[in-house]
Amino acid sequence: DDIESRGLGDVYKRQMVKIENSVSGKSLSIYVDSTNKVNELMLDLIEAGFTVNYEPRYISGNYEGCFLCEDGNVIKICCRKQKE
Repeated sequence: DDIESRGLGDVYKRQMVKIENSVSGKSLSIYVDSTNKVNELMLDLIEAGFTVNYEPRYISGNYEGCFLCEDGNVIKICCRKQKE
């Protein structure tokens, strides 16, 4: 059986990455172009063993989910609110 697999690299095309200081350490934010991509990447990272800090939701106009790393750093997967 041929099983088609999708690497995380497929999700990162045309994305913006932002690194900021947070209260507990560093915050790495990855901006994708749709809420579906946020959900897909969240599932990929969950399957890879990352710990969810909070599930995707709307915060300050962004749709985002967050992972907590053992060192106190966080990884956020975000989509900016779409213009209507």
